[in-house]
Amino acid sequence: MKNYLALIVLFIGIAFEVNAQSNYSFGGYYSPMYTNRITGTSSDLNWLKKEWDRLEKGGMGYSVGAFAERTVSEKLTIRGGLGFSSYGERIDSLMDLGIDKFKNDYRFVEVPVVACYSFGDYTSAIPYISLGYSLNYFLNKRNTYSLVGSKREEVTILKDNVNLVNHALRFSAGFDFTLDPKWNLRTELFANSFLSSLSNDAISRRPIALGLSLQ
Repeated sequence: MKNYLALIVLFIGIAFEVNAQSNYSFGGYYSPMYTNRITGTSSDLNWLKKEWDRLEKGGMGYSVGAFAERTVSEKLTIRGGLGFSSYGERIDSLMDLGIDKFKNDYRFVEVPVVACYSFGDYTSAIPYISLGYSLNYFLNKRNTYSLVGSKREEVTILKDNVNLVNHALRFSAGFDFTLDPKWNLRTELFANSFLSSLSNDAISRRPIALGLSLQ
């Protein structure tokens, strides 16, 4: 884990020093998202994948954190951040086991590095696209369920067999609104896809999330 973090910190440091004359910008972000798929299997286990597709549904999640940004050129900026993210999944069809609600939330510390490219000669609302990478360090899995006929929710925190270090690719497009000389508001639509499986068993788990980010 230390080696991965060292590489990320080094990359951020190099990017921020490309243009020594520019100032840092600081901000925060909040991103509600919907995880539309987590599980997958090899072709030899298609029967298992079909069973999981019947049981597993998408779930809501979010990410929140802070970032520092530096201008590289007139159109290009690079930012690095530190935050917390949660990817949700729902498991249906468990009534035979006496369970009418079952949800997992995979929770991570995330370290995103994102390059943003703006275009157009606009002043108050600048369109942009961005591409980035996120290192995700697994914290735990929050399991929430309720029994049939009961309104009480039970919560269990699990470590499970999830890999500690996971990698994701992020793409987004949005607008950068200038509020005044010191404040900007960014709104963007994004897609976030894990490149590596959360676990090493026969069923791979690679969350793909779609959402709206406010920065």
